[in-house]
Amino acid sequence: MRIFHDNRYTRHWPLLVAILIGIALRVALWGNLPRLGLISDEAEYLAAADWLAHGRGFAWHSGYLWTRAPLYPLFLAAHIVLFGRNLAPIFVSQTLLSLLNVGLVYVLSRKLGATPLVAGGAAFFSAIALPLVMYPQFLLSETLFISLLLIAFSFLADPQRRQRVLIGGLLLGLATLTRGLLLGFLPLAALWIGWRAGGNWRERFIGALLPLLAASILIGPWALYASRTYGGLIVIDTTGAYNLALGGRTAYDGGRSDAPTRNFTLALLDPSLDDATRATLSAGSCLAQTGDPRLSAALARPVTAITQAERQQLLSAEGWCLIRAKPAAFVRKTLIELVDLFQINFSGDERLAEGFALGRLPRWYTLAMLLLDDTLYIITLPLAVLGWAVVRRTNTGGPLLGLIGLWLLYNLAAAPLLFAINRFRTPLLPFLFILAAFAWAALPQWRQWLKSRQTQLYAVLALVLWLVAATPYAYLEPRLPDAPSRWASYFGPYPSAIAAAQIAWQRRPQYEAVSRLEAAVAHNDLTAWTQALTDPAVPAYARAVAEPLLAARLGQPERGLELLDRRQPLYPWQAAIIRGELLRQMGDLAGARQWLGLTLVDDWNPTAWAWRWLHPPRLPGDRIDLADDNDLGYIDGFFLGEYDPVLGATVRWASETSRLRFPAAATGQPRQLCLRAAANWPLDLPLPTVQVMIGEMTVGTFIPNRSLYEYCLPLPALPAGDEYVITLLSPGFVPDALDLVRRQGPQVGQVRILAFQLDWAEVR
Repeated sequence: MRIFHDNRYTRHWPLLVAILIGIALRVALWGNLPRLGLISDEAEYLAAADWLAHGRGFAWHSGYLWTRAPLYPLFLAAHIVLFGRNLAPIFVSQTLLSLLNVGLVYVLSRKLGATPLVAGGAAFFSAIALPLVMYPQFLLSETLFISLLLIAFSFLADPQRRQRVLIGGLLLGLATLTRGLLLGFLPLAALWIGWRAGGNWRERFIGALLPLLAASILIGPWALYASRTYGGLIVIDTTGAYNLALGGRTAYDGGRSDAPTRNFTLALLDPSLDDATRATLSAGSCLAQTGDPRLSAALARPVTAITQAERQQLLSAEGWCLIRAKPAAFVRKTLIELVDLFQINFSGDERLAEGFALGRLPRWYTLAMLLLDDTLYIITLPLAVLGWAVVRRTNTGGPLLGLIGLWLLYNLAAAPLLFAINRFRTPLLPFLFILAAFAWAALPQWRQWLKSRQTQLYAVLALVLWLVAATPYAYLEPRLPDAPSRWASYFGPYPSAIAAAQIAWQRRPQYEAVSRLEAAVAHNDLTAWTQALTDPAVPAYARAVAEPLLAARLGQPERGLELLDRRQPLYPWQAAIIRGELLRQMGDLAGARQWLGLTLVDDWNPTAWAWRWLHPPRLPGDRIDLADDNDLGYIDGFFLGEYDPVLGATVRWASETSRLRFPAAATGQPRQLCLRAAANWPLDLPLPTVQVMIGEMTVGTFIPNRSLYEYCLPLPALPAGDEYVITLLSPGFVPDALDLVRRQGPQVGQVRILAFQLDWAEVR
């Protein structure tokens, strides 16, 4: 028991408390984040890692809009090799890394001269900050990158110890191979380390050279591999070239639009495009308008002959062309992006806030975002500036303080040059928390400290940054009634964090009422369905869906059409599906197909929505013809129908879990399920085994061929008039990068995992 009384251990109790709180918060959020699908770069990382795990190297990015740094895809691929395409082990590893980061924040605080209590405060902030808690459950590189960066800084804190500098350089190399943005920081860090290494000019030169050489040991082999794989010089990745073109286009047009840069890249990437289409897509580019011969030469060649390195060169040229055309606009855009970097975007992708105005976010999550993300941030930001002044005044920071300062300034300079989103602040948060903890501890002495002119200047800077981030002045913005504020960040009218959180909180009862209504519809409980519609909390958009469909279930589809024809708050695709369903209930299959087959319906591929809301009539011959404009409501978990020239048929790809519904197909006698299916998989992968289930019972399996064949399996007897709901489980594969690039509209950013192709299915 002596260990518990040893001061060497008990003095670090604040770290233990912070880690325990961090564990509790991460456990509480495990599996409870309000996700709707993959966000941001998750689909890209998952797809590239899957190809890596199947031994294809980094070939996936050969067909994508850009290439990526290799370490995070390798990190994901290692998990896929060990555990399959199961995301839970990845999230466990990243959660452990995030807890390690809490400890590393404590270590760096101590190296800056903090007491255990002050260092524990910084660790506590890192433990509870919602972005650092949530990101471990994302397929994004931030958590791994922050771990490598913090460890590297802990080794580089003492530039006079060359062995530690060498290890720190290796870690900076690994961090650069995780996020290429760090590449520009390496020479700055090396110069700082050399300057603070002490000794004569030769010793300082060696001190500066060591971390660069160490990082190059790791970066060099990758640069050689990437350059050979992608057909030209690529040091880390090509995201910088794409973002340069995007930033230049934003400045040139005076507003953000991804389409022009994306179209320019597609003209150099997509082999399915003919020459005329490629010329049209690139016609609006700066290089095309100036008659640049490099673009003309590239367009004259087939896409398959253009390498990623050449695309990088053309995108860089496009970006610089746009900047030269309007340099003042680019400077103005950069300043705006700098302000955006400090301000809060409540509906950013990584915040999972989509649908907050409908009440989709649980109230606990809305409160957590407001308190543990936005409020913590606007408190931390000015305190971090004051904390910098505290550490400088006490002269305890040493070389580490300068290194942290360089990292913060580098990000402030680099991010706005391209474009700035809240996600870019995440790698800065641990350092802000460290500095803020110093300021918090020094608050009792601030009256005395403010007598110093230098401290007063830091206080003014802190106030300015707080005003930029918190925007209390947004309430004074002249604007039209109900118009969104252009100034608001934390304070102010919508879309400020406070106003948006209020909306999310107030709308939650409406969403819960819609959930009860959806449950009644899903169970086809007409009594509960009718009762749910009497709830005044049910919003108009949900009534517009449920009331016409209820009329159809009550045998009054004509009444449903009357309700639908009123001015209803529906998306056009929803109105088209409901009209098609009502016509189907009336026996007008031709009319139903006309509405269900509209392009605006196909753009959404709303199989899941139709499965939840529709209860379609019995099928003619108990047969589902997939992609025939009459399958919505009968299928779930299938992708948009497409013609496969190899199969000679229009089919739908199934996902790893898909379902078929055959209303009123049971006769009281055993029946048979027959499917015409194929699995046109890549040749280097074994064909899948499809498991066919009814409820929890497996009725059989089949292995689809690379050509369409008919497979039949026995079905158990069900009471006459009951419906058969068939679940199909199958492993899947990730297609090439162009499949993700071609996702448009609501399907953008969602990787398809393809299991097998289905032409038709019927119950006999």
